[in-house]
Amino acid sequence: MEIIQGIVRDITFRNEENGFTVLRLDGPQPVLCVGVMPAVEPGETLKVTGEFQMHAKFGRQFAVSSFETVRPLTVEGIAALLGSGLIDNIGEVRAKKIIDVFGLTTLDILDSQPHRLREVPGIGAKTLAKIKAAWGKRKNIRDLMVFLQQCSITVNMASKIYGAYGDEAKVKISQNPYCLIDDVWGVGFKKADAIAQKLGFEHDSYKRIRAGLTFVMTEAAADGHTFLPASSLLSAAAAILEVPEDKALFSLDHLVKEGVLVSDENRIYLPHLYGAECSAAALLAALAKGRAGALAKFDERYVTSWLDSYAAGNRWHADPKQVAAVHAALSHGASVLTGGPGTGKTTTLLVIVSFLRAHNIVAALAAPTGRAAQRMGSIAGLRASTIHRLLEYRPGGQGYRFARDASNPVDADMIIVDEVSMIDIVLMRSLLAAVRPGTSILFVGDSNQLPSIGPGTVLADMIASGALAHVELTTVFRQAAQSGIVTAAHDIMAGRTPALRNEPAGNFFFVKEEDPDLCCAALVDLVVHRLPARYGLDPAVDIQVLSPIHRGVLGTQHLNALLKGALNAGASHIKRGETEFSAGDKVMQVKNDYDRGVFNGDIGFVADIIDVSEIAVDFDGTRVKYEPKNLDELVHAYCISIHKSQGCEFPAVVIPVTTQHFIMLQRNLIYTAITRARKLCVLVGMQRALSIAVQNNQTRERYSRLRERIVERLNG
Repeated sequence: MEIIQGIVRDITFRNEENGFTVLRLDGPQPVLCVGVMPAVEPGETLKVTGEFQMHAKFGRQFAVSSFETVRPLTVEGIAALLGSGLIDNIGEVRAKKIIDVFGLTTLDILDSQPHRLREVPGIGAKTLAKIKAAWGKRKNIRDLMVFLQQCSITVNMASKIYGAYGDEAKVKISQNPYCLIDDVWGVGFKKADAIAQKLGFEHDSYKRIRAGLTFVMTEAAADGHTFLPASSLLSAAAAILEVPEDKALFSLDHLVKEGVLVSDENRIYLPHLYGAECSAAALLAALAKGRAGALAKFDERYVTSWLDSYAAGNRWHADPKQVAAVHAALSHGASVLTGGPGTGKTTTLLVIVSFLRAHNIVAALAAPTGRAAQRMGSIAGLRASTIHRLLEYRPGGQGYRFARDASNPVDADMIIVDEVSMIDIVLMRSLLAAVRPGTSILFVGDSNQLPSIGPGTVLADMIASGALAHVELTTVFRQAAQSGIVTAAHDIMAGRTPALRNEPAGNFFFVKEEDPDLCCAALVDLVVHRLPARYGLDPAVDIQVLSPIHRGVLGTQHLNALLKGALNAGASHIKRGETEFSAGDKVMQVKNDYDRGVFNGDIGFVADIIDVSEIAVDFDGTRVKYEPKNLDELVHAYCISIHKSQGCEFPAVVIPVTTQHFIMLQRNLIYTAITRARKLCVLVGMQRALSIAVQNNQTRERYSRLRERIVERLNG
């Protein structure tokens, strides 16, 4: 890192929304500076910290990571500052008159005794008022930047905070820094609490304990829970806050009274999750009791006859469970079809869709992700969409906002939803609310996969309730059984460590490597050289590395850095914090962005570095622009977590499996990773670690009451 000081000569570019600025700094030599520098104006003296870099399009420039304004110490510097047009109603001529009167004390006069400007010839009451207002606004922004940087807040984050609160930012934060958690994405409890401590907030203040309780609940939702037992919430909050549990209980009672949290028989919910769970249960119970309207005319005998005809015409040798699944889907208001790889789930789905098309039954096909929807549509021969598009999401605000709901339901006689294990309780409630009376719905998934990233265990709860007709396909068909991937997946779910081949034989093999660093090197070599050479694969497009963890030598962060360096160390780039994005980079969106229509887990490629402040990312043909304010919504995706891979399918998958991943070595995790591979799966690491994962069938418990609520609704 280098430090440069000089006077801002001119502003070449500024994005007023996020403060990204391109300016020319006059020092010993003129320097082009780029970075988030809100409120900086020509004539100001800046001290900037950063590093020089070479941009392919714009040449040599100084990337600013932090900055501070420095008060000019000479009359010439003060004249340059005031004469730059920074302050309304002060130009070069008036600046000279002010300095003639006050000299080196000019800036102190503007700060603390602005009324004395009346001593300057030509400044009357109206002009004084305008100058005071303009100087006060600049001072507010400057004070906020200094204030936040003292609290260890980055310039980028400070810019976001100013965008959220404007001139009231310092006052709002001083009154309650914990408001940042709800209002500014990227600020969590720990960061807000650090600010509060620097501001002198009491360790056991109500505002702090309130924030701690809601933080624990938010983290619980991120871990997949729809609620927490009150005792668990209180002990967790007391631990992170370092306060007695009775203090936390006092605050919890207030939060429940205020409606910030919901208490249901000593189970504590965030209000939106409580509403989603109750509503989803009621809607599922109603569907389970009903019978599909448009399909009611087709009795079991007719469906059997049609299936016999279809089987004969298409040489389909049906498994009895496949036939049962078709009957269930066509005769119930809601049904579930599950099965592992190679069990005929895809064929069964195709048969159901063929029946619907043959009888002019309007079907809507959907899946949680774009890639899963594309795959579903190509199989069924009908257009499939993401659930968000099916429900016609509407930009604006936080959370799910859909045009399709109970008052404007989806126009279909049957809705088929794939990859249901990925659907969290909030999205499921929105989907169910948009089911038209008389419309049937078929949920398709693999119950052995990981549960959704979001809160809830929706698929498992629907099956466990016994309310919905459920058929699980278990027979592995002969052709599928020849696949090493399919065989390995079924071995794992049966608690058997799959046969491991050290050399590429078939489509599933294991590269043994005990040392984590050597494991890294082997993995990178596989992705960059060996697999592309042997199988003709594009290392970025066709090969996906999946890791169980984010940190560590074999975590997503380190592997992404290695793979980017090996595959795309391009000169043209834009930097966000420690992350560099270059044209051609494989990236993933990590936050739902309803305004721009990109969602958590979407994978794309950087199509272009538009200028020093913007990049464009291509998501399966949809081009989305990113500015500095939302670049932190992107991460590299050469390696992604196994959780983030749900719903996706890749030509080839490479998975590190070592005892470094011990805490995450679980059967359903490794099963999910292996079944993401369509043509080739390679494991790299320790055979002992794979055995540990296969034997560990103890999945992490998630708190959910959907199953019980469905049963209660059915029996109520």
